[in-house]
Amino acid sequence: MPNNTRRVAACGLAVAAWWLLSSPDLRAQATHTSHDWAQSPAGSGEGDSVRDFQARLRSALSLLEGRPELDRPLPLAASVAAEGRTGIRHLRIRDFDILSDGARETAEFELGAGSWPSVVGVLGSAVAGDFLTRAAIKGSPIDGLEVVFTSRPEAARSRGTGDRVVYPQALAYTAFIDSPASDEELEGLRAEVERLSPVLNLVARPHDIEHGRLVYTQTPTRREGRTLAGLREFLEDKDAASRGARPPEGRRAEPPRARDDGRPPLRAHVKVEGATGIRHIRTDLKNYQVIHDYPRHLAGHNLGPVPEEHILGTMITCLTHIYEIEAARRRVAMDTLELDVEGTLTTRLGNAASPPSYRDIRYTVRIGSPEPRAKIEELQRAVEAVCPIYNMLKNSQPIAGRIVRGPYSVEKEREVAR
Repeated sequence: MPNNTRRVAACGLAVAAWWLLSSPDLRAQATHTSHDWAQSPAGSGEGDSVRDFQARLRSALSLLEGRPELDRPLPLAASVAAEGRTGIRHLRIRDFDILSDGARETAEFELGAGSWPSVVGVLGSAVAGDFLTRAAIKGSPIDGLEVVFTSRPEAARSRGTGDRVVYPQALAYTAFIDSPASDEELEGLRAEVERLSPVLNLVARPHDIEHGRLVYTQTPTRREGRTLAGLREFLEDKDAASRGARPPEGRRAEPPRARDDGRPPLRAHVKVEGATGIRHIRTDLKNYQVIHDYPRHLAGHNLGPVPEEHILGTMITCLTHIYEIEAARRRVAMDTLELDVEGTLTTRLGNAASPPSYRDIRYTVRIGSPEPRAKIEELQRAVEAVCPIYNMLKNSQPIAGRIVRGPYSVEKEREVAR
């Protein structure tokens, strides 16, 4: 590969992907329907292997040579809206809508993964995508790639308030790699992934995230006429559930637990689809699925977001949920709840020693409520003090990784976990 091409390739997939995604004239239309890998036996031999996609990705990266846009900081954004009567969190990233929801015992509907399993899935996808990209750049062939990312909720002190906050910790991943590359080559890839990945470094290093900007709209205390029930009614149901009310199916709500007692471990399973490079993410026992994808100009199909933006989306999804929980607990009425987040990803063109990093992460919360503004400001401070993912990204924690050679299997995962 020519020196200039290597220099451009070394800037990493995230930079190129974001420039392409931000160019309206280059946005791709999604036409590909992915195969559901969970329904196919391993080693079925259908379709291309990962190394076939690697060849297309490497060619796509070489076409980016000399693009001045690669030197520019990359804007990231996501938004969340709480659905009125159900409290379901609708995460919007570009043209993609991802649902986040909770259990029936907390007056929710189990229609999507919660923020904790989601962030573990995003981290697993980042590992898989960065392995795929670095291997393509270095010419290391991969025939199969799956990542299992695990975590266990534990308590830590918040950098901002000193309060004990429970969030996913003990972060670890296992990359199951089927490849003819040597052990030394694969370990070199792992070291590069952990050094250069902006998503992993967002968690592994402390970050300053600004206090959220509050946009407050006062709504009427009482509604006139007939209306459909909205967010304030959902919050009343959530408060009732926290006090032991039964959900409609007749199941009894679990009694309140301490924030750090006996919570089950978190697990996400990510598989890279050979023909397309699409990452299929399965989270927790409910087996919810989300996909991450690349744009067409990076050999993808633009079927889903990328982890660099989704990680910020999980933060405001979690904040939205904690606003609901704290408002219900404090009996603060709200009629609308929407959050936006934005940030910047720096580039490292021509300087592999300086990996991309997040800058200027900030969020805005828009609340419509009949309560006085001072009460909403008090609610916001309480939310930021205890929100798990918000504090997780502000704090720092190590991430342990390892490689297991050969195709993934349940038996192999169990053996490794012993």
